[in-house]
Amino acid sequence: MRIRRILPLALALAVLGGDSFDASAAQGGPDPLIGQTVVEVRFASDGRELDDPALRDLTETRVGQPLSMREVRETLTHLFSLGRYGGAEVAASALGGGVALLYELQPIEVIERIAFSGPRVLDDDEIRVAVTRIHGGTFVSNRTAAVVETVRAFYAARGYLAPRITPELLGRGDRRTLRLTIDAGPAARVRRWSITGPLAFHDTVRARLGLVDGVPYDGVTLDGELADYEADLRGEGYYEARLSHDIEPLGEAELDVLLFARRGPRIIVTFTGDEVPGADVADLAPFAREASADEDLVEDAEQRIAAHLRGLGYRDAVVTNTRDGNADALSITFDVARGPLYRVGQVEIRGNQAIPTGEIEAILDLAEGDPLVVRDLDAGLAEIEERYARLGYATVRATREDLAAPEADGNGNGSGAANGVPAANGVPAANGVPAAAGAGQAPADGSVMQSMAITIVEGVRTVVGSVAFDGAIALPPASLAQVIGAADGGPYYAPQVNADRDALLTRYLNEGFDRVRINVDAAFSDDLTLVDLTYLIAEGAQVLVDHVLIVGNRQVDAETIRREVTLTPGSPLGLDDVAETRRRLNALGMFRRLDIREFSHGRDDRRDVIIEVDEAPGTRIGYGGGFELSQRLRREVRGARSAAVERIEFAPRGSFEVGRRNLWGKNRSIDLFTRVSVRRKNDPVVFAPGESTRTLGFNEYRVLATYREPRALGLEWDIVMSGYVERAIRPGFDLFTRGITAQLTRSTDVSANTTVGYRLGNNDTSNRVLNREDSDIVDRLFPNVRLSSFTASQVRDTRDDPVDPRRGTFVSLETEVAARAIGSEVGFSKSFASGAWYRQVPGVSRLVVAAGARIGLAWGFPRRIDVGGAEAAADVTRSALALPISERFFAGGNTTVRGFALDRLGSPRTEPGGTIDQDGFPQGGNAMLIFNTELRVRVTRAVGLVTFLDTGNVYDRIEHMSLRRVRSGAGFGVRYHSPVGPLGFDIGFKLGERYLFGDHRNPEPEQRWALHFSFGQAF
Repeated sequence: MRIRRILPLALALAVLGGDSFDASAAQGGPDPLIGQTVVEVRFASDGRELDDPALRDLTETRVGQPLSMREVRETLTHLFSLGRYGGAEVAASALGGGVALLYELQPIEVIERIAFSGPRVLDDDEIRVAVTRIHGGTFVSNRTAAVVETVRAFYAARGYLAPRITPELLGRGDRRTLRLTIDAGPAARVRRWSITGPLAFHDTVRARLGLVDGVPYDGVTLDGELADYEADLRGEGYYEARLSHDIEPLGEAELDVLLFARRGPRIIVTFTGDEVPGADVADLAPFAREASADEDLVEDAEQRIAAHLRGLGYRDAVVTNTRDGNADALSITFDVARGPLYRVGQVEIRGNQAIPTGEIEAILDLAEGDPLVVRDLDAGLAEIEERYARLGYATVRATREDLAAPEADGNGNGSGAANGVPAANGVPAANGVPAAAGAGQAPADGSVMQSMAITIVEGVRTVVGSVAFDGAIALPPASLAQVIGAADGGPYYAPQVNADRDALLTRYLNEGFDRVRINVDAAFSDDLTLVDLTYLIAEGAQVLVDHVLIVGNRQVDAETIRREVTLTPGSPLGLDDVAETRRRLNALGMFRRLDIREFSHGRDDRRDVIIEVDEAPGTRIGYGGGFELSQRLRREVRGARSAAVERIEFAPRGSFEVGRRNLWGKNRSIDLFTRVSVRRKNDPVVFAPGESTRTLGFNEYRVLATYREPRALGLEWDIVMSGYVERAIRPGFDLFTRGITAQLTRSTDVSANTTVGYRLGNNDTSNRVLNREDSDIVDRLFPNVRLSSFTASQVRDTRDDPVDPRRGTFVSLETEVAARAIGSEVGFSKSFASGAWYRQVPGVSRLVVAAGARIGLAWGFPRRIDVGGAEAAADVTRSALALPISERFFAGGNTTVRGFALDRLGSPRTEPGGTIDQDGFPQGGNAMLIFNTELRVRVTRAVGLVTFLDTGNVYDRIEHMSLRRVRSGAGFGVRYHSPVGPLGFDIGFKLGERYLFGDHRNPEPEQRWALHFSFGQAF
C-alpha cells in the first residue's frame, strides 16, 4: 500500500483581477521532502489530469533533480504567465523514496459565446456587435457584470430604459457560454420635446425632424437624424451648426427629450483686391471642412492665401481679413494685395570650390524667366548646405542677395485682374506665363526680373581621424565597425554620427542588450580639421529567452505556431527576431489578433516570451456581385458577308466562396471559389441575317478549388494544389478549360516570390468566328487540346499598394514548357516578362508617374504530320510551330493598349507578323510587346485624372517582332477612389494608320476610339 502524505509545501497563487498573484508557503518548519529527488510531476485541472507537453516544458522541478523551493516558485510563475489559469496549487507527497509533485491548476473561465433568451425586441446580432466592440470576441467570466451594463446601455439608447437582464454561465471547463435572459420592459415614449437655442430656429427644427409628443423614443435613430440635419446645414453655409440631444427619464415608460440646437450664422467668404491665381477656396479657407470660423482659423486662412501667392512668385503678397455680420449671417472678406510678380533674372554663384557650379545650379533649378518662389529658393539653399555638410563642411553657409533693386511695373504694383480676366465667384483667375525677357529687359506683362547672387562660405572641412569603441565587451569592436558609416579619413557628418549611434543601438538590441546606453564623444582639433570619434558603450546585461509560451490557441496546433517563431530558448531576446516572428505569424492569416510580450520572473538576464493569439474563425464565407463593362468584338452581317464590329457590352456577374483554414490543427486550408457571368456566346461565321444567334445566358463561369499547405514537409516551400473548370467568351471563340495545377511557392523576403509548378488540363474551343482559311493548322487539328506543362516564375514587388501604387517597382518573369514526352498533345515553350515603375513627382505629391513594359515570347516545337505527300507535310511542320489559340498572346483593352477593344491589338494577316484576320478578328500570336506610360493626378481625395500613352503589338512569329511595327493609343481617364479601390473610366484613341477590314468591296476602317471600364489602375 502506497502511503501518500500531503505536506505543508503547498503554495497558493491567488490571482487578483487577473493581473497579479501572491505566492506564500504554508506555516511550519523546513519540510523533510526539500532536497529529495523528484520522481513524478503531474498536472491536473478541473478534476482532470493534463498531459500537455507545453506545461512540462515550463516545469523547473524536473524528474531526477532535487526538489527546490526556488524551482517550485519559478514553475508557478511560468504557469501563471501562460494566462490560462487563475490560480495554482502544488502538493508534494512521498513516493518510492523520492517526492511526487501535483500541480492543481484553476482555469480562467473565458466567455466564447453569448446567447439570448426572452422576448425578442432588438436584434441579437446588433447586441453582439456592440459587446464585441467594447469587450472583444472573448472575455473572462469576471467581466460578466460589465457586459450586462453594456447590454443595458444598448437597450436604453433605443428607448428601453429599465431592461431586466439575468446572466447565466453555461457549460463546463474554461470555455463557457454566457446566456442573457432579457426582459426589455416597456418602450419609453416622449412626453415633451424641449429645444434650446434661438427661438426662430425652433419651428424649423420641429418641422425638419417631425417632432411629435407621445412617439416612442429611439436615441440611435434620433442621433442619426440630427447628424444628417447638421450636415445639410453645413452644406448651406452654416458651418458652425451643432445639434445634439439628451434625455430626462420620468420613470420606465416616459421621458423628456432636450434638443441642443445651434445653427450659427451663415458664413460667406469673399475676396477683394487682387486676384489669386489657381485659388481653391475650400482648401485655402477650410471653414466647411473644419466646421468653424473662429479667429484662429481665419488667421490661418490668411497665411495660406499669402503662402499660395508667394508660391506663385508674388513674394510681397499681403492678405488681411474683415468680419462683418450678425447672428444670422457672417461675411468674411479677404483683401488681397499681391504686389508684383517676381521672375528669376540672372543668377551668379560665388564662393564655391568643393562643388562645381553646374551641380549647384542643378540643385537650385532656377530658370531665367520662371516665377521666383522664395520658399523653393530657400529649400535649394538648404540642400546646398546639406550637400556640403555630407562632404565634411559642417559650418558651411549658403545665402542669397538681390543684386539690384527691382523696377516696378508700369502699372504700379502689378495688381488687378490677370490678363484682363475678372474674378469668378470671388475666385481669381490665373496669369498667363510670358516668355522670359532678355537680360536688362522688362517683361511684357509688367513683372519684375530679379537678379541675385548665391554666396557660399564653405568654411573648414573636417575629416574623421579615428573611430574607437569604449566599453564594448560582448561584441568585438571589429564587428561594430562594420555597422557604422563613419571611417578613418572620411568626412565628418554629424547626422551620420547620430545614425551610426542608432545602428549600434539596434545591433545591441538585436543581441538582447535591452538596457544598453551609447554616447558619442567627438574630440575636435583646434583648427576643426580633424575629429576623433569615441563611442562610449554601457552594455548592461544580455537578456536571453527562457521559455517561449504559446497562449490562446485552441484549434491551431502549437507546433504550427512554433515553426514560425524565430525566438528559441537560450538565444538572445532581439528586436529583429521579435519583429520577424510577428510578421511570420501574421502571414499565416490564422489569427484575428496577435500579441508578443515579455515576462520577467525575477532574473535580469532571463525572460519568458509569451505569444498570445486570438484565432480567426475556421470557416470563412464570402460572396459578391458586380458587373463588367467592356468594348468587345462581335460578328455582324454586312451585305454578302459578315465581319467584326466593336460593341460595348454589359455583363452582370456574381461570386461565392467558402473556405476552411487550420485543417487538422495545421496551417492548411482548402477553398472553393465560384463565379458566374451573364453574357452571350460568339456567333458562328454566317452570311445571312436570319442565321445569327442570340445565346444570352450564364455562359461564363469559373469554379476553382484550392488546397494550400505552407512550409510543407518541413521545407521553406508552400504547396498549392488546384482544380479548375472555366468557360470564357473570348473575341473570336468560346473557350472551355478544366484541369489541375500543383505549385511550390517560396517567399525569399517580403517583396520576392518564387514559384515552380505543373499543369495538366484540356482546352476546348467552340463557336469559332475566325475564318478557316486564316486559321493555323494547329487550330484545325487540335480544336480540343490536352496540355501538360511545367512552369516557373519569379516576382519582385516593392509597390506601396498593389491596387493603387504611388511608389515602388514590380518585376516578374514567367516561363512554361509543354512537351509531348510528358503527355501534352502539342509542345511549346513560352516566356513572359513584365516590369512597372511608380514614382511621386518630387514636391507635388498629387502627381504620380507610372511606366511599364511587357514582352511575351513563345516557340512551338516542330511536329511532322503526314496529311498527303512530303510537300504538304513540310508545310504542316512549319505551320505547326504556332501554339494552340488558347495559349497564344493577345493584347488590347484596359490593361494593355487602350484605344483598342479587348484582344483587338494587331496588324492584318496580309502584313508581316499580322494577327488580325480578314474579318477583323484576332488570331493571337507567338510574340507580344507592350509599353505603357501614365500620369496620374489626384484632384480631390476621391477623384483623380489620368493621361496615358500605350504602345505595342502582337506578332504571329518571334522573327516578325519589330519596333517599327507597333501600334499606339493615347487618351485620358477618370478614377474614383472608392473604399475598395479605384474605379476607372478611360477613353483611348488610336494613333497612326487605321486598317480596313470586312468585305473587300466595301471595307470599313477600325473604330477610332475605344471605351474602357476597370477596377484598379491599368498597370
